[in-house]
Amino acid sequence: MCTSTKDAQHQEMQELVKNNCVSFLDKAFNGLRITSTGQLTTAIILNARQDETAVLLRESVFLISSLVRHMTDYKNTSHSVGAELIDAQKTIIKLQAELISVKNDQLEGIKTTVQTSVASTVKEEFKSYSAAVQGNVKEKPVSQTVLKKVVQDVVQGEDRAKNVMIFGLEEENEEELNAKVDEMFHSMGEKPRVEVCRVGQKKTGGVTRPVKVTTASSTVAEQLLVKSRKLCFLEKYKKVYVNPDRSPEEREQRRELVKEVKRRSEEEKDKRHYIRNGKVCSVLRSAT
Repeated sequence: MCTSTKDAQHQEMQELVKNNCVSFLDKAFNGLRITSTGQLTTAIILNARQDETAVLLRESVFLISSLVRHMTDYKNTSHSVGAELIDAQKTIIKLQAELISVKNDQLEGIKTTVQTSVASTVKEEFKSYSAAVQGNVKEKPVSQTVLKKVVQDVVQGEDRAKNVMIFGLEEENEEELNAKVDEMFHSMGEKPRVEVCRVGQKKTGGVTRPVKVTTASSTVAEQLLVKSRKLCFLEKYKKVYVNPDRSPEEREQRRELVKEVKRRSEEEKDKRHYIRNGKVCSVLRSAT
């Protein structure tokens, strides 16, 4: 039972006990012909009618029993709520530890990638430098600017690896973009925690801007790209596409590959052409 439900039950119980106590006191005051507890004395009780005293005594026993039962229930429920709060706190601590672990893994991955890329660049630049010293080529040794650019490109690449781009998702004037993207991912069988935004200035003429989606890690982004193949089978999302977040250079290379696919499709209609691993591939169409 959730804590909010238990709180409501406690409030209901307290109100019931209060009403029972007020009712009992009204009966007692009327039967003993007094208006406050300050007027209650032993003599008044002894002079009261025996039948009225018996009724008040019986009702007081019932009231006390009810109070004891409610207090016992409240004690047991309080222990239960306390245990739930402790479990919730343990879960939060566990999630925090997992989050820190993921962050550390991501940072370690970026560190390794940067080190590898920088080492490779330095190695190539050192070869150029050695050749220049020997008089073979006229090249400058590795510069701080080159190293800075390498690191910058690698870090930006790591950031983009956590993103995906959604194209063709209908844009509305007053839209709940987060809910719209969550609904689309749910139809793919995914429920990731993401940050979303439209990219670029809003345009007229019904032009739909792409949506940039930032996930927790590159692994989540890759999973969304794989599952996005299901969209073509859903009527609502047949014209929606999910692509990686590419750099300007990668987008230019992609455009050239798409042009090549279109050219081959016109010239070799007996084959199916597609892009894989940065290359245009062609296979014969299956006989029908």
